[in-house]
Amino acid sequence: MGQSESGPAGTTSGTAKERTLKVLFEIELPDDCSCPLSEPDADIENAQNQIDDGVCHAEVTVTDETGTARVLHSTNQVGDACLCLAFSEVGCVPRTRRVDGDSLFIETYVSDRSVISELVDQLQSAADRVRLRRLTSRQDDETESEPATVDLSCLTAKQREAAILAVDEGYYQTPRQTTLDELASTLDISKSALSQRLKAVESKLATAAFDP
Repeated sequence: MGQSESGPAGTTSGTAKERTLKVLFEIELPDDCSCPLSEPDADIENAQNQIDDGVCHAEVTVTDETGTARVLHSTNQVGDACLCLAFSEVGCVPRTRRVDGDSLFIETYVSDRSVISELVDQLQSAADRVRLRRLTSRQDDETESEPATVDLSCLTAKQREAAILAVDEGYYQTPRQTTLDELASTLDISKSALSQRLKAVESKLATAAFDP
């Protein structure tokens, strides 16, 4: 995985938009995955990819046991269960930071939190597990706190939708900027249904973040 020069449809754009949210995912790939990063035979230093007419061209820089760096090129037919396609579908550029055992640590920038939910849905079609390791903005000082690990696979799509809306609308701020009634109206569900969803989210995320 890495960055691609083309957009989701293989086209280029002349506009540039600032993205202030940086997301670091830990992704576990299935055993039968054809991705060149799934079973590296050396330490990966960098990875870049480009999707062209349904084919993923990947260049992976690896360092072997002697410290020698090599660039490996591979081509794979893009399928539904492909990380490259998952990031491309939501217009995100992935950057592989490292590979640790069965896990890939991939970083990307998103325009807002709603894209995270959509991206997770796409990634779960290609991965065994998707964890959010860090979510930071440009205003955050990443050196002041340790990253928390949250297993996003434990949340349903509707739970993620409710949680993202609640955060964006200021439900968890002090004082609160919105109410359950207003959020429920936006989602077109009952207040009790929303309350149950948010309680489930809070319980699952607390367990995922703090359970040893």
